[in-house]
Amino acid sequence: MKVTEHEIPYGTGSLAVRDYGGQGPAVVLVHAPGFCAVAWDRVAEALGGQVRAVSLDLPGHGASTAPMRQAADAWESILTVTEALALTRPLLVSLGQGSHAALVATMVRPDGFAGVVTLGGACVRTEENTEDEISFYTSPEFAELLEQRFFFGVRGQTRREACQLIDHIVVRLAKDWRVIGFRGLRDELMYSIRPHPEGGWVNLPLPETILTMISFDPGDRFYPAENLYRRVSVPVLIVQLADGLDREHARRERDLAIENDLVTVRSLDAGEYPHYTRHHEVAAIILETCGVTARPAVAS
Repeated sequence: MKVTEHEIPYGTGSLAVRDYGGQGPAVVLVHAPGFCAVAWDRVAEALGGQVRAVSLDLPGHGASTAPMRQAADAWESILTVTEALALTRPLLVSLGQGSHAALVATMVRPDGFAGVVTLGGACVRTEENTEDEISFYTSPEFAELLEQRFFFGVRGQTRREACQLIDHIVVRLAKDWRVIGFRGLRDELMYSIRPHPEGGWVNLPLPETILTMISFDPGDRFYPAENLYRRVSVPVLIVQLADGLDREHARRERDLAIENDLVTVRSLDAGEYPHYTRHHEVAAIILETCGVTARPAVAS
């Protein structure tokens, strides 16, 4: 698979985009906080060139040099990439809290997108549940967890040190049920290790980048709770993950689909990260949503 890389000016830096080419409807792949554009490579390959697919590094992630200054940078970066690449009404495909950025992008520019596919029902929470989660995710304890468990923001000086860090992370994640079967973890981790302005390297994103992306005050017009789904003006497909962390909200997701004809729910026998472990199935869902008849998949 040939990948073309773009750097698109944004804020005080640039956004990194992986362009997978292809013919047909446009698709923009949006990662969750803590991930990067490379996370979508296997899905993009499984799409088989039947759509024009791109993925982006959100601000403060991967190869993007633009920082995440405020939560709005998440959806504004999607709008910027869509416009810069002249993508015509792309379908947004998103994972986890990346789904919030995708949903808001369609609200800011309702005529600019064909719809949204969310892997997992992010934002399907009551406002009270959301407030509790945001309180935890923006706490000093969670910031410490991001550094100690995922090594976000960790710095070093030499390539050897970077490789040792990656080896350590890979060993720790080897038995993680969410990534079992995924063979590209090492390449993805290396992609997110970037030069630090003061010398050496840093493992991105920084904990504060993630905290900024998920920080909202009650009353914010884009507060990441279930009422957001009641305001959508484009078709939204929520892909329920059988073993995902959002499975406890499955009933609420179905209720939303009953209330709003634009919201549809379907299930996928997968864990929290289906773009790793069920990439062919995810690609098939994307192609079906785009109205493209999928060619037989080749195992990889």
